[in-house]
Amino acid sequence: MRASFLNTIGAVAGIVLAGAMLVRGDILYQNTTVDTGINLNFANNQQIGQQIWLGSATPEYLTNFSFEYYSPVQAANFNGNVTMDVILYANDSPYAFHGYTIPGTILYNSGAILLATPFSQTGLTVATAIFDLSDLLNGVGPGAVGMTQLLPTNFTFSVTFSGLGNGDSVGLENYGYPTVGGNYGDYWFYGNGWELLTNATPTSFGAEFTGSTTIPEPTVLAMGALGAVMIAGFVRRYRK
Repeated sequence: MRASFLNTIGAVAGIVLAGAMLVRGDILYQNTTVDTGINLNFANNQQIGQQIWLGSATPEYLTNFSFEYYSPVQAANFNGNVTMDVILYANDSPYAFHGYTIPGTILYNSGAILLATPFSQTGLTVATAIFDLSDLLNGVGPGAVGMTQLLPTNFTFSVTFSGLGNGDSVGLENYGYPTVGGNYGDYWFYGNGWELLTNATPTSFGAEFTGSTTIPEPTVLAMGALGAVMIAGFVRRYRK
């Protein structure tokens, strides 16, 4: 049964993503404040997503988003050619899991992105994957689907990690209550179809989404930002 963890929508000043020259907008969802010190590790080719609610009652155009990912591998490279595929879904399928509408229409697909170890980017076990406006409009890797429509106020954000070799481990950071927007504290898992799973500790991935009520235009600075996925080094402690 789905946990009752829908969080109260609040207000927050927002964060600055280190080194990123981005088209900024309204903060629609923010959950990188209370780090629980817990990570959800992914198996190879395992797709996991979280359904979230924005802090705005009105759909907006997505201008950028970011999330924190974790790996204990303290080396410049993974042993395998690890890739990441990020997909945003509308929860509009005609099918449901225990009464909850499952992810349906793909709003955005980053395509397969070759992933660097957090250690190679920050010297720590955590880094932040940042998608700027040009990444959203064009996608990044093979299989990409760019996003040009309004972002619904209720949708699912999912990640799939593939290509893990021997000794490789990667997952997402778990945080406490979002300061803007909300979630149920459970997560969607795709096995033989979508299903909802819960853990003893509520699951709430560290992520931020920003948007605009008008169609955003990439600026020279935004288009000149690192392209693909930028990695910003938030200062985090090593986890043992």
